[in-house]
Amino acid sequence: MTQFRQSPPGEAVARVIIDTDLPHLDRLFDYRIPRQAQLEVGMMVRVKMANRRYNGWVVEIADRSDFSGRLLPIENIITSIPVLTPTMLGLARDLAARHAVPVAKIISAMIPDRHAGAEKAYFASLTSSTRTTPQPLTVEPPHSQAWVPYRMAEALLRRLSAGDAPRAVWQLTPGIFPPNIDNHPLINIVASVLESGRRALIIVPTANDVDRFEQIMNSLGPSARVAYQRASDSKYARYATFLGALIGTIDVIIGTRSSIYAPLDALGVIVIFDPGDDRLQDPQAPYLSAIDIGVRRAYRENCSLILAAMSISISAATLVRAGWAALVQPSIEEFRALTAVVHIPDDDDRLRDGSGGLGRIPTHVQQRIRRALEEGPVLVHVPHRGWHSVIACDRCYSPARCDVCYGPLRSDAHHHVSCAWCARPQVDWRCEECANKTWKAIRVGSSRTSEELGRIFAGVPIATSDAEHSIVDRVNNKRRLVIATPGSEPVAEDGYVAGLVLDAQAITGRSELWAPEEAFRRWMNVLGLIQPSGTLTIVGVDDGRMEQALIRRDPMSFAQQLLDEREVLGFFPAQCLIAVDGSRPQVEDFMAELALPSRCELLGMASRVGRDVQKSHGSDPVRALYRCHWDASDALIEQIQATQVARSAKRAGAVTVRINPNQLL
Repeated sequence: MTQFRQSPPGEAVARVIIDTDLPHLDRLFDYRIPRQAQLEVGMMVRVKMANRRYNGWVVEIADRSDFSGRLLPIENIITSIPVLTPTMLGLARDLAARHAVPVAKIISAMIPDRHAGAEKAYFASLTSSTRTTPQPLTVEPPHSQAWVPYRMAEALLRRLSAGDAPRAVWQLTPGIFPPNIDNHPLINIVASVLESGRRALIIVPTANDVDRFEQIMNSLGPSARVAYQRASDSKYARYATFLGALIGTIDVIIGTRSSIYAPLDALGVIVIFDPGDDRLQDPQAPYLSAIDIGVRRAYRENCSLILAAMSISISAATLVRAGWAALVQPSIEEFRALTAVVHIPDDDDRLRDGSGGLGRIPTHVQQRIRRALEEGPVLVHVPHRGWHSVIACDRCYSPARCDVCYGPLRSDAHHHVSCAWCARPQVDWRCEECANKTWKAIRVGSSRTSEELGRIFAGVPIATSDAEHSIVDRVNNKRRLVIATPGSEPVAEDGYVAGLVLDAQAITGRSELWAPEEAFRRWMNVLGLIQPSGTLTIVGVDDGRMEQALIRRDPMSFAQQLLDEREVLGFFPAQCLIAVDGSRPQVEDFMAELALPSRCELLGMASRVGRDVQKSHGSDPVRALYRCHWDASDALIEQIQATQVARSAKRAGAVTVRINPNQLL
């Protein structure tokens, strides 16, 4: 029989989640509430444990504890208001259980760092008339012409206005994202949700996208309270927006990845633009993507979820196939009428060019670009920045690797060699395979491409937009070449006259499982920047299925083919994959301690290299890969969490667990 110890008279007990990554501390701890403390559930507090002080969040207040020892008191109350709501806590526990991470890890990602100045200014601005609950707001902008090809548009907007929660995968047409049209259709979505007395959350990959949508949303007028969040925001601005969402003085938030956690009450819709963009994937633990969080929020909070992109990701295709989301798309004929023609040179085209067809830019492609330049700007898309983005031994053709992190080596215009991952200079490089000291370029970057095109198209202005140069946001309709890397393509005022994708094999030739999907996404985004009367030329495609899907401009069929392939192979999303990363001894010990449930299997263990390998995993990092059917995934994740807790308690060495990682190895 459990013995309960009554706390001292007048003093209650607070149950606290400690802000720590240690798995064995991922539970509630009881602390005594001092009599003079005015504590509420959801507040952040300062507590002591094992002679160390931690932050934590109060999730329960009780009048007794089942702990038989002496309860320590809460030392300090950090926040003046509850910053962790029951809805946020429920989502955090849900995500933690599904992704095998401590609940505190999710909560710390949800709540930005406290800023005392923002908190003080916020309370000073509160008045009795401050609206803290969503109110019906009638906004009647004219329907955008962009809705015309979508036969389901009226039904979607009508259901949003009525307070329903439709889920949709929205295949965009050019000009919707990045936004480059007047009277944007997002206004209709937001207006419909506000009209129903609910709120809207819009997630985009970059701060530039936030800036573009800020200009668009101004047409809603001052009655709609819209906030904008960027990764570059100050701590003051980030915390002030969080408080506004928490209390209810904000109706719409448009922001980058971290905004997916925004604590908007009465949430009506979550719209995620270009969900396949890796900038919407958290590169650090808990490694969640905006889709992961958006799907769970839509389910738990009964709100609408709309995934919007020019292409269809495998995750989105899975939701459509399962019947969880509807596909909102124009007919294939209407989509083709709204997009540029896609041309992919084949062997016959190169043979007709003779010796000119063997180069990086075949002769007939140069002629097509030259004709397009007579009418306006042309976009040239290259996969890498820099000069020689990747080099290899010119004797044995082995890729040149860094002697510290094993990353690929690159060269600048002065032939100085450095690592593409850790940027360390490589002095007196020598091939590990044949000891040769000379190298050659196997991938060419944007800087070298600019020089090559400058010679081919003499007298034509050239602009370069990438991480090494200033990223250009918009260009006018004047004649010019614009060289851009993925994610940094500027928007042309009236669209580009033509587009050219170079070195397509640099991504389609990769062995990673995500390569075909990512390549298709990038090139469909480029297609969306070109005028419908223009042409997109892609040089170097070596996948017949992808080639046909691009020419037909049919992203859904390609996504379904990739999904079918995953089902045959037994990879995500057909089955659940779990990766365990760490040093070899730690992973081997973890594998020995883990009790595998039925219908689960160990695929194997392999050494790891790459920029995402943690330094804490030592000089011999490895990954163990497990696979299971979805109906057994909960049992496997529970066993993994239990093993993590047991190893953490005895300080046996930490491993990193990732559920359905983008890269298998």
